Formats: sequence, structure tokens, C-alpha cells
Amino acid sequence: MKNFRQAWLIAKRELTDQMRDWRILIPMIILTLFFPYLMNVAAKTTLSYVNQYGANMIAERLLPFLILVVGYFPVTVSLVVALEAFVGEKERGTIEPLLTSPLADEHLYMGKLMAGTIVPLTVSYLGIALYMGGLLWQGIKWPDWGFITQTLALTAVQTVLMVSAAIVISTQSTTVRAANLLASFIVIPIALLIQGESALMFWGTNDVLWLAVLGVAIMSALVIRLGLVHFKRENLLGREIDVLSPSWVWKTFRIALFGSDQPFGMTRFLRSRWKQFRSQETEIMTLREAVLLDSRGLLRWYREDIRLALKRLIPAFVITLLIGVAAVSAAYYYVDANLPQTTLSQDKLNEALKSIQAYLVDDGSGNFSSALLFWHNLRAELVILGLGMFSFGVLSVLAFIGNFALIGGVLGTVRLVGLSPLTIFIAGILPHGIIELPSIILLSSAVLQMGLRMVTPEDGRSIGETMIMMFAEVIKILIAVCIPLLILAAMVEANITPRILIAVVGHTLNLKP
Repeated sequence: MKNFRQAWLIAKRELTDQMRDWRILIPMIILTLFFPYLMNVAAKTTLSYVNQYGANMIAERLLPFLILVVGYFPVTVSLVVALEAFVGEKERGTIEPLLTSPLADEHLYMGKLMAGTIVPLTVSYLGIALYMGGLLWQGIKWPDWGFITQTLALTAVQTVLMVSAAIVISTQSTTVRAANLLASFIVIPIALLIQGESALMFWGTNDVLWLAVLGVAIMSALVIRLGLVHFKRENLLGREIDVLSPSWVWKTFRIALFGSDQPFGMTRFLRSRWKQFRSQETEIMTLREAVLLDSRGLLRWYREDIRLALKRLIPAFVITLLIGVAAVSAAYYYVDANLPQTTLSQDKLNEALKSIQAYLVDDGSGNFSSALLFWHNLRAELVILGLGMFSFGVLSVLAFIGNFALIGGVLGTVRLVGLSPLTIFIAGILPHGIIELPSIILLSSAVLQMGLRMVTPEDGRSIGETMIMMFAEVIKILIAVCIPLLILAAMVEANITPRILIAVVGHTLNLKP
């Protein structure tokens, strides 16, 4: 309670300053009044149009989506306040009294966060209320209260996510201009997120929307944690200008990736030859010496760096493995409970058998080559890596769950063609899956660990340095372990698994290799 009162002192001071600034108030008032009216016009026009063709379902899904839009745009304007929370006061010369106060760093940070969240969230909810009132005035039926509750919750967690990210940018920027330019890395991802949520709304998947609320709430908590961990008041006055040094970035990445700043043997070999060509005195390295140096370095890399990286990954690996098992089990029992308890009709069964025949026999050793399967699996892992980079591993875990849930869904449907799920798992998934699944689990756990390490205190390291080192850790696991496993798994899946599957279930399905 005492911590809250101290943080509220900062928030109250910030709110008072905001309410006095007409440059902040006027745009927020205009957006609060204009966008609800615009969305009301859009809703009425769209309803009139789709009702001509009997597409009432589209209209029902459109109204809650417009609630998200009404709540989103005022936040984008109010985001300027959060972006200037620290760097703006630094430029105006008003931050020194604040930093010399007896308040702790977390009180300063949380006070700014509270003030930056209250205004945009209030404006968003006020705009939503005007929009809902406009619907009522026009005689348009409101969406279900379940949809309304979900959109209000999504608006709240997305506002907290945007504001907390803006506060982090404000603490790491040296000028207001730089902070405003970086705002695109907040606005654009949230806009894409709203597009994904709108797709879920139009599909009518209400339960999945609650998962979206949970995922965004987790990301918001992680961003707040990130800001608290890396916020140091002395750093605000210590940095005067941001300098991008590609050489420092590459050196930091290389040391984290290979455990050494020494160039590769082949690199030193080429350098020495170039210097010799330029007629400079240098020690000439032979090609044999370069190859030996690289081979010894590779052995040391696996024996020391990779072994330690895998050891650090054990807790995250166990968590990810349990999540994968739960995803497979949940998907299997969901499909099994919702599928009809009888097998397919004879026509459908024959069609399914022909598809299996084409996959196992006709294409098993032809179109589905090892290279194609390797690229498909590598692409899935790169998607997991890309999603995890911008979500502290939250979206990567969701993508990982989707991959494993697909296995459970397939096993839950094979009984329709008269096959045992256990038999299909042992003969059709396990031969290559025993190599492929550890690869995707390792990468997903490395991405998850990267997100957790980002929100863990690192003395003497900035956010940028921590991010580079954690990214190098993931790339290290990907190159040294995951890609070799995927290559081996693709070879097994293309050449061995189809033969095992035909040998085990071919008699049941009348398949001949």
C-alpha cells in the first residue's frame, strides 16, 4: 500500500500536467467524439448493405470488431504522452528534481506507467460508450454481452501493452524524436494483432478470443517486468546520444555465438593471403593450418559452448515438453469426443484410402523429397523463432502448441478409416518424430528461455546487449543441434517412415508399395 501511494504521487503529478496541456487534450477529445460517430455510420451503412443479401451473421460479427477499432485509435494518439514520459522531461530539463527525489526507481517507473495508462484507457472506454450509445439511438441491436466483455477486455490489455512498451522506449531513448520514430514498432504490431482478433471474431470462435486476452495480458506483464528490470535513473542522465555501431553489434553477437572473438581459421587464411597480395609483411597461413584451426574450434564449440547451452536449457526444455504432451493429449481427446462414433461410409472410406495410397506409395519417395520435408520443418521452426522475438516467447509457445495439437488431431481422426491411433503413432510418426520432435522442442524452449532472460535482471547489461546475447544463444542451438536433427529427420521421413507404415498398416488398407 505504501508503494502504491508513492507511485501515485508521480502519477498524480503526471496527470495534472497532461490535463493542463491543450495540445494533448484537443486531439483526444476530437478522436473520442469523431471515431464513435464514424463507426456508427459505418455500422449502419454495412448493416443496410448486407441485409439486402441476408448476410446477418456478418453484421453480427462486425459490431464487436468496430468496438476494437473505436478503442484503438484514441490510444495511438495518447501514446505520445507515454513516449515522452522520461525522455520528454529530460529534454525539457525537468527531470533532475524528479530523479533526486527519495522515491525508488520502481516508484518512478510505476507512477509514469499508471499515468500513461489511465488517460488512454479512459478515453478508449468513453469512445466505446459513445459508440454503443449511437447504436442504441439508431435502433441497432447490441452484440452479445459475451462479445462486448471480450472486446472491453482486449481493449484494456492492449492499452496496457502499448503504454508499457512506450514507457520502455522512453527510458531507452535519448530524444523525443527517436522515441516517436520507434512508436511504429508498437502501433503496427498491435494493428496486426487486431486484424488477427477480427478474424477470430468473424469466425465466431469466442473461446479462442479469451486465449487472445490471456496471451496479450501475459505479454503486457512481461513488458512491464522488462521495464522495471532495466530501468536505472542514472542511465537517463548518462546517455546523451544514441550511436548505432554495427561492429559492436557483430562483435557482441559473435562472442555470444562462438564463445570467442578470434576470427575463423579460413577468415585468417584469406586475410593473410590478401595482405600478401597487397605486399604487406604478414605471417602466411596455409590452407591446412586454417582447416585444422577451424576443426579444433568446432570441436571445442560443441564440447564446451553447446554442452553448457543445452545444460542451461534443461528447465525450459522440461516445461516445453510438458506443454507439448498436454497439447497432443488435449487435441486427441477433443477430436475423439467430437467425431462421430461410427466409421466413414464406404464411398468416403474409399476416397480416404485413395488419398493415403497417393501419399504413401505414389508420392512417398518422389515429390515429398528429403529437401522438401527439411524446408517445411525448418520453416516451421523459423516461424516459431520470429514470433518469439517480438513476444517474449508467448506467441512462439502458441505456435508450438499448434504444431503438437496437429499431431493429436491426426491421431484422433485415423480411427475413422479403421486404424489404431497407437499403431499410426508408432509406425507413422515415431520413426522420424523421435528425431524431429526434439528439434522443435529444443528451439521452442530456447526461444522461451530467451524471453524469460530478457525480463531477468542482468547487472551491467543494457536491453540491447541482453537481446543480442539471447538471440545468439537461440541461433547457436538452431545451427548446432536443431538443423542437423531436421536434416536427419527429413531423410528418415522421406525414405524409411513410408515403408514402415506400409509394412504395418498396408495389409489393413490393401496398400502395396
